[in-house]
Amino acid sequence: MTGTSPTRFLDPQILRSIARIELKARLLVEGLYASRHRCPFYGYSVEFVDHREYAPGDEPRTIDWKMLGRTEKYYVKRFEMESNMNVVCLVDASGSMGYQPLDPERMTKFDYARYFGAALCYLARKQQDAPGMVLFDEGIREFIPARQGQRHLFTILARLEQAQAARETRLGDALKQIAERLTRRGIIVVISDCYGEPEAVLDGLRHLRARGHEVINFQLMDKDEVEFPFKALASFRDLETGRQVVTDPLRQRAVYLERFEKFRHRIAEGCAAAGIDHRFVDTGMPIEESLRNYLLYRRERAR
Repeated sequence: MTGTSPTRFLDPQILRSIARIELKARLLVEGLYASRHRCPFYGYSVEFVDHREYAPGDEPRTIDWKMLGRTEKYYVKRFEMESNMNVVCLVDASGSMGYQPLDPERMTKFDYARYFGAALCYLARKQQDAPGMVLFDEGIREFIPARQGQRHLFTILARLEQAQAARETRLGDALKQIAERLTRRGIIVVISDCYGEPEAVLDGLRHLRARGHEVINFQLMDKDEVEFPFKALASFRDLETGRQVVTDPLRQRAVYLERFEKFRHRIAEGCAAAGIDHRFVDTGMPIEESLRNYLLYRRERAR
């Protein structure tokens, strides 16, 4: 997974692993074109909904002649319109996502997130849906509206290639800003380490959910953050604020792991309570495995 071209984020191994899996909406979405997702508006489709009384201006072909024979009144059939779907990936580009792991073979959280988001956008375009991308830190850094087409996908990949992990993050505030700009309902995929006050983070996620979106939250952590393998006396620096502290990691490990687990479980519990899909991912897991496992889980749940 090396190179400088934007298309490097379309890793063939990742794309092969999800080639035969569709990303479908659980909730109603709004769209303009025929696809596989239910829409809250009525139109022509194969799925019948109900009848309503005929009104002047209705298409004669929608009249249910059998109902006319039974009731001597004119009724028209209503069908559930199927629609294309917006799939918007929100990628955390704050400084903490740029952590360099102890293992030089493992990529940063930000690189992991970029490959992850690129694969989802590719999948959306492949199934004739509309991918979009938002890069954020303290607020919105880059907003790429959801659109269809190959050229638009390349625009997303180019912006991902140019982006760097930097600055502080206020995830809750950033998500609220994004929610105000996403006016059309669809699937919103948040890829972030979710650092910050848990209640502020959850409030931002709930804000997206309250706007009618289906929200998926991938909490992405480096394997070092999960296991805390440090042993020698070391200086730890906050990648967002620059603050440093010198400590003995062996003495602090138990306290760190306890606090980390509380933080992790609070995010998971808050998402579950709000009806948000939550997945914890650490960078020690191959991207194709973590992404495929989630998509297969969605497919089985839909059945």
